[in-house]
Amino acid sequence: MIISRSVAITLDGEAHQVPEAITIIQAMWHLGRSMEKNIGCLGGACGACVVVTRLPGQMLPHTALACQMMVAEGLNVSFLQGDPSQKALAPLPAESPSRETVFQYYPETKRCVACGACTTACPQKIDVMAGVREMMMGDLAVVAERFTTCVSCDLCAVVCESRIRPYRMGLYARRLAGAFHPQKPLQLLNRIEEIASDKFKAEWEDVMQVGKNV
Repeated sequence: MIISRSVAITLDGEAHQVPEAITIIQAMWHLGRSMEKNIGCLGGACGACVVVTRLPGQMLPHTALACQMMVAEGLNVSFLQGDPSQKALAPLPAESPSRETVFQYYPETKRCVACGACTTACPQKIDVMAGVREMMMGDLAVVAERFTTCVSCDLCAVVCESRIRPYRMGLYARRLAGAFHPQKPLQLLNRIEEIASDKFKAEWEDVMQVGKNV
């Protein structure tokens, strides 16, 4: 029998022993936590499982997604709740948008002091601060492209002392860009061509055989 080595971690102030080589979410399951909150897709795409972590010897805490980060000896973990603030109702304008369109619904954008905390906190490695500055300049198509991989985890908002919520602004920029600066989805079109050319035929046949010989 192979016995997995355990590591000592602290979850929301409580000390526990959990197997190594598992994610923080898997550690919660191991400890019998139901995880009705702070959990979602388990693939790093929904941003529901945001945590603040600190390892021994680290001066500053780090932010991460619990479904992606592995446990380690001495890891201290605190789960964060979602952004409780009211979302601005920002409809699409009748005319081509400008930076004033953004300021109308997100006036706090002007308070950005370029500290860079939002970029440091982003688990998707987005240069969030650059996106905020571009939003202030009205470069909405550029902002939309920059926030393509945003999972709306709101960690950028959590660390912002100016109370800016870049992830919401990024989503609005993507809506505006889609309506006024549409671009062809090249990756999607390429994948459709690959499927039509039977590039994945062998893999699909393997999938269809699953369960037939059980």
